Amino acid sequence: MSTRSGILAVWAIGLILVVTGCAGNQAPAASVAATASPASSVALAASPSPSPTATPEPTPEPTATPTPTPVPTPEPWKLYKSKRFKYQMKYPPDWVVTPGSSTRADQYDDYASHYVYVSRDTVSTSVDLEGTVAHEKALFKSHYKAKVLTDKKVNVGAYSGRLVTFSGVNDGRKLYIQVVIIKRGAVGYFIEMFSDPGQEAADRKLFLRMYNSFKPQF
Repeated sequence: MSTRSGILAVWAIGLILVVTGCAGNQAPAASVAATASPASSVALAASPSPSPTATPEPTPEPTATPTPTPVPTPEPWKLYKSKRFKYQMKYPPDWVVTPGSSTRADQYDDYASHYVYVSRDTVSTSVDLEGTVAHEKALFKSHYKAKVLTDKKVNVGAYSGRLVTFSGVNDGRKLYIQVVIIKRGAVGYFIEMFSDPGQEAADRKLFLRMYNSFKPQF
């Protein structure tokens, strides 16, 4: 090979290398351009969409507060003072009092199922409470076919007494009977309640309140 041919051969090889090198440098640029396209898609996808308009909640109707029903104030009990039998006692406001006489006791009446009698008796010495209670038991047994239910001592204010309860009958009507006998020296007081059976507990409370308000008058 001549020197010229060798130089040409070297030049040809160098040209091939230059062309090959240029071709290698262009391929990555095309690759970068290809990957740039998805980036723009991501940017478009990230664009915010308009927010939905919130529907306002309906305003609830105000709840009416019920007006409490006022509790009626109980009417105070009345006070009766007996000139004939010399005592005073309170009684329910809707009851009626009929003053007694020489032959009849004071009468308290609700004109329904309760009536109360109050009277007194005087002896020459001191009242025998035990003997008086025995006499009353015999009297109620005779008049009302009564059976003794209870018999106990009670105190009415400063005075000693006895409370006796009966079941009895008057003209075919069944009765629940309560009797308090109070001793004050030579004077004995008698407080008697008659009522229908079936409400004994309530009637005992009613009678207790009445005779606890009892006060002899000197």
